[in-house]
Amino acid sequence: MSRPSAQTIFAESFFRVNAQLFAPFLAEAGLEERILHTPDVEIPAANYVELWEILGRRVDASIGLRIGIQTVSTALGAYGQTIRSAPTMLLALRCMSHFAVVFAHAIRVDFEIDGGQVILSYQCTDPTITRRRQDSEFTIGFFLSLLREITENPRLTPQRADFEHERPTDWSLHRDVLACPLHFKQPDNRLYFPIELLEMPVRTADPRLFQALEPFLEQQRQIRAPVGDLIAELGRHIASSLSSGGASLEMVAQSMGLGPRTLQRRLAEHQVEFRLLVEDVRRSLAETYVAQDHYSLTEVALLLGYAECSSFSRAFRRWTQVSPQQYRLQTKANLV
Repeated sequence: MSRPSAQTIFAESFFRVNAQLFAPFLAEAGLEERILHTPDVEIPAANYVELWEILGRRVDASIGLRIGIQTVSTALGAYGQTIRSAPTMLLALRCMSHFAVVFAHAIRVDFEIDGGQVILSYQCTDPTITRRRQDSEFTIGFFLSLLREITENPRLTPQRADFEHERPTDWSLHRDVLACPLHFKQPDNRLYFPIELLEMPVRTADPRLFQALEPFLEQQRQIRAPVGDLIAELGRHIASSLSSGGASLEMVAQSMGLGPRTLQRRLAEHQVEFRLLVEDVRRSLAETYVAQDHYSLTEVALLLGYAECSSFSRAFRRWTQVSPQQYRLQTKANLV
């Protein structure tokens, strides 16, 4: 069985348009140059999100939002084309939510109407991906760009925007691009619009194209959704079980309300290896905890289910090729 990984699919045009930006940092993010010219390339979500984080450190601290607001529908292949061709705004918003899994596993895009507002929210649900500011800001920027594109209204502005991460030191671009009250450290990444958004015509509507694309995306959604849902759910239960002394298959199955054999069968159906998923969750959480000063290394070891700090240190060195202490120092240096 293969290493479990939530996959992200993007059309070739997205990488081709941004090739000059992405190319110098692909290897560092564990990606191959072929993604710049391979149609509908499929890559691990963790590597894709890490590429954005590297760009945020090396190029521009607000690179995600900056590129997101410049990205057009055609850059995301059939997903973007379907939204662009939707006959009504209501259908366009439903497609944004319903078909998001087609281009990325382990994400959640919700569209809801609440209290006279239209709310569009986004979150990466993969628990192994904890550093994701740039991905969140890219997506929020892209959603706003997409709504401006299909309404042909470049001045369309939300009433409010939420981000799940802390407020950046420099958030001038956020204020300029979004031009609305901004809230950080929120449960979700969200855009809020007045209910009148639903009445706005989709100027790019093409009903015939929509009728051709929508069944194709629905077919792809049904293929891709189950494995993405399984990985996300497993990851959440593994993460919560680690601090209790480890995450055995039996323990995780019980927390999911399943028998061990049932869980094993579901894993086999999707060619997911439980041991490797535990390793991925543990490594991602380890990197997150070690990067934060308020956790001692002994506390990190306990949170990850290690009985001894020395065992954790050996595992961490195997994952990153540096000791936890060195990693903490390197992370501080990158943030300066």
